[in-house]
Amino acid sequence: MLTNRPSCEGNCRLAIREGWRFAGGLSILLSVTLAGVAQSPKASPKSTAPKEPKIKEELTLKNGDRLTGQLLNSTGTEIKFKSDLAGEVTVEWANVTELKSDREFAVIPKDIKDSRDSAAVPQGAIKIHEKEIVVSPTVPGKSGESAAPAESEKESASNKEVLAKTDIPTAKIGFIVDDVSYQKEIHRKIGFTSGWDGHVTTGSTTIFSTQNSFLLALSTSFRRSVPSVSWLDPKLRTTFDFNLSAGKTTQVGDPDTYTNIFHVGAERDEYFSRKGYYLQVTSFDHNYSQGLVLQQIYGGGVGATLVKTEHQEFDVTADLHYEGQQFNATADVSELNLHLIGSSLTEAYSHKWGKISFDEKLAADIAWNNASAFSAYANSSVRMPVYKKLGFAVSVIDNFLNNPQVGYKKNSLQFSTGFAFSLH
Repeated sequence: MLTNRPSCEGNCRLAIREGWRFAGGLSILLSVTLAGVAQSPKASPKSTAPKEPKIKEELTLKNGDRLTGQLLNSTGTEIKFKSDLAGEVTVEWANVTELKSDREFAVIPKDIKDSRDSAAVPQGAIKIHEKEIVVSPTVPGKSGESAAPAESEKESASNKEVLAKTDIPTAKIGFIVDDVSYQKEIHRKIGFTSGWDGHVTTGSTTIFSTQNSFLLALSTSFRRSVPSVSWLDPKLRTTFDFNLSAGKTTQVGDPDTYTNIFHVGAERDEYFSRKGYYLQVTSFDHNYSQGLVLQQIYGGGVGATLVKTEHQEFDVTADLHYEGQQFNATADVSELNLHLIGSSLTEAYSHKWGKISFDEKLAADIAWNNASAFSAYANSSVRMPVYKKLGFAVSVIDNFLNNPQVGYKKNSLQFSTGFAFSLH
């Protein structure tokens, strides 16, 4: 065996040398290609796609002020307008007297059963009054089919037939959005990889001294809502969250101290109304500091979105599930392996102040066949932007286990700070 070792080392060195030659040649080839692309002549202006016409709308207020820009969206109480000079502003509906626009809008009433039903949603040119809005639907006229391509916008507008107008009181308006965006959303096909939103937060601590210590904190939260806009009735929602705290502390003459806590949870909601939904839920928990090897939950239930606005959302849920608990032991002790039938009662709240986000969730787990096997989970976090999608996060997690292994505490409290990266 020893006589073959020099030959093996020679072959290994030769393979490494050839690999470096290949990598070097590839890097030179990529450099030449990129340089050629950079020095290649630019495409002629004729081949570029035509720019979309800039939207110019005028909003007149009661005090006589006029804002020029673009109407973003509106409810029955306020209007969001992007002004050319003032930026994005929110104006109370009662302070508006007129909106001048060449675009068509979709006005979604509050009492509509299905906001995707375009036949029940008034669409067309709008005229704002103090206590109502007038929608004037239009359809292309037949004369427009033979019009010349170079026809002006005024001539195109004259080839539209105006239908019956619809008067909608402001108290009955749910949402106003431009008709192009409305049609795009009601016909959108969302794949499994699209529509996700969320963040990844991480932080770590390393100490080299009399004690050598390392701690890693990692948390992720992803959410996918179908549809992704608030003015359409919800259909599906999927959430996934993961939290990990792992570390080790060593000191000469003392036994090593470990930290190992993780939580994995997933939930899928299927809405049967605007607020109510069925849910399927699963979760996995491990907590070394409480002697818990694994707690697993599989179940289903019902939930309700009690509050949902552009800035905040509040949900409550209740489920019935199977729960398995396994605790750390040096021998096979049946009392430390529990099979439970229980229910979880949860509430979740989120709020946004500009670009600052706050999320909070509280869950209580009751076991029907073992009153002492009660557990609870609480999590709250605040994220604030630092640079683009990078932000600073502060979070607090509390795990309560009423029946930990002998010698372990019932509570496990975690406080962490770190950087958060948001998907959007």
